[in-house]
Amino acid sequence: MEQQLSILTLIMNASIVVQLVIGILILFSIISWGIIFAKWTTLAKVKLDTNSFLRQFRSSNNISNLYTNVSSKSTKNSVIALFFNSITEYNKLNKQGVKDQYQIMQNIERSLNATLDNEIDKYQSRLSTLATFGSVSPYIGLLGTVWGIMHSFIGLGTAGQATLSSVAPGIAEALVATAVGLLVAIPAYMFYNKFSADVQSLENKMNRFGDEFLNLLNRKLSAQDLNGDE
Repeated sequence: MEQQLSILTLIMNASIVVQLVIGILILFSIISWGIIFAKWTTLAKVKLDTNSFLRQFRSSNNISNLYTNVSSKSTKNSVIALFFNSITEYNKLNKQGVKDQYQIMQNIERSLNATLDNEIDKYQSRLSTLATFGSVSPYIGLLGTVWGIMHSFIGLGTAGQATLSSVAPGIAEALVATAVGLLVAIPAYMFYNKFSADVQSLENKMNRFGDEFLNLLNRKLSAQDLNGDE
């Protein structure tokens, strides 16, 4: 408790510039942790839904039933969105009377690519903010430290006598800014790396599913079985 009070006292006694820097860093920290908790929850659910759907898809013998089950879901993420949008695109082509296999495959492949891009953009959103905070926070903290030390030495020059007791508080106040900057940067950059790896893993799974689904669709079209399944 004493250490917390002393740190708080150092911040309260720091110069306006150092206090401003610390305030900015605290704001960065609040935003960072908000993004971290939101992304952790979202990506955890998406990974769970992805693995669950892949098991269903690979064990299902009826695309129509699987499509019906997926249609009832309010949120369609990852491979579920790829599957749903692709079958929806096929149904539209079928209603329009399109029978050319090449045209069908091209349209569905474009649908897969567009959906994949949208999903990746969604999962990557705000990760750049974490990367920015992780990169710039130490430098912002260092700016506060340099300014605080300069302010302390200017004050000593005016006082005319330099002693450890007169120098230490000012330097300690300044160093708090660097410490706060590191406390913001470390978790921001750690979770940025984790979430980036999670998104890359999801992208790989979606790409593999897209190839798998196109192969399945191509086989069914070639055998003229897709109309019966759908």
